[in-house]
Amino acid sequence: MTSAKESVASHCGRPVERVYPMREDVPAHIPPELVFHYDVFQPAPPGTDIFEELFKLKRRAPAIFWTPYNGGHWYTPDGLLARQVLADNVHFSSQMLMLPAENNPPKGQGFTPIHLDPPEHGMYRRLLQMALSRRTVVDMMPHMRKFTIDLIERLKPQGRCDFIADVAYALPTQVFMYLVDLPPKYQDGLTWRVAALHDVASDKAQLFAEIGELLKPFVEERIAQPGDDVLSWLSTQEIEGAPVTEERLHSMTTLLLIAGLGTIADTFGCIFRHLADHPEHRRFIHEYPGKMNGVVEELLRRYPVILAGTVRLCAEDVEIGGAVVKAGELMLAAPPMMNFDEQIYEDPLAIDFDRAITANGSFGHGPHRCAGAALSRVLLSTLIEEWLERIPEFQVSPTETDEPEAAVNIFHEKLIFEWPTA
Repeated sequence: MTSAKESVASHCGRPVERVYPMREDVPAHIPPELVFHYDVFQPAPPGTDIFEELFKLKRRAPAIFWTPYNGGHWYTPDGLLARQVLADNVHFSSQMLMLPAENNPPKGQGFTPIHLDPPEHGMYRRLLQMALSRRTVVDMMPHMRKFTIDLIERLKPQGRCDFIADVAYALPTQVFMYLVDLPPKYQDGLTWRVAALHDVASDKAQLFAEIGELLKPFVEERIAQPGDDVLSWLSTQEIEGAPVTEERLHSMTTLLLIAGLGTIADTFGCIFRHLADHPEHRRFIHEYPGKMNGVVEELLRRYPVILAGTVRLCAEDVEIGGAVVKAGELMLAAPPMMNFDEQIYEDPLAIDFDRAITANGSFGHGPHRCAGAALSRVLLSTLIEEWLERIPEFQVSPTETDEPEAAVNIFHEKLIFEWPTA
């Protein structure tokens, strides 16, 4: 079977040059001191730590600036300003979430609820929050643990694996399929397309359309014959006294798939790369199992993978951080900047499992904060526990090392782990 990342490479290819041209003109209202040349898709020189370079950007760039790259857009490397933008759904609309502007679906054709603004957004988000409630997570925990143990036990005798294809994508796929009772026949076609969405060079409009076509008959089946799964429950709910439409159900299912596979897989890859490189942290987890919640929060804080998926469209002129952002301009408030804010976290690049974390930017901020955060935390916690119980000593293959890459997310194309079998 072709892995998700291998399929991405064969269908999309990897960008070897800048994909999107620079904008040649600077809008007249932007002062020269707020123009800073920065490409979000190339945030670090080759061979350097992307996360460390994001932290350094906070020190060398203005707190808010306009860059001509990727169609021209605003960017804030300041954690507090990023929070302000993501919390402000009056001035900053979620109609556009990607760079450049043409990578977004047409107005009114985005995903429910992340492309919606209040008050409509809140109605559908509440349904998703209920569907992914604590009760849902608690009920799923035994199944998630069994999925995790079975997967690791299959891999353990091999002494090596590609963690990205064999674990980081395989496990969330299994959980998502269980959550919505998705037949296995859909898995291969969906998984590689979700992975491809995070590639800078991919044709996202085409991928969205293909994913939608693949899921359409499945959604129709659930509406006609509801079961005990999350999608069936959503199909029986109402918005303002009317049943949720098939179009909205289709959209929410697609969103669950994209969020439940791509971003989680990229996060798992970066976190487990850290654990492979830091045996002292593996020992800490083994010696202090009661601190797992703090371990998970700190690893999520230190490795926030979302680079370019939290764009906002300015709905009306607003002054923020000393800059005037005009209606129609794009603003990227990057979640990593909240996690690397020295005003909130001392020495933010260091790992401190006893650190008090007030708000984890890895799940976003404001009205559009990830509705599946609880499920993601439990899945990560379970994977760390069960992996270290069965494969406590593992390392990155010295001959097949893959460094993280930057696209919509920070991700590993391939991550080969090796461990003793005797």
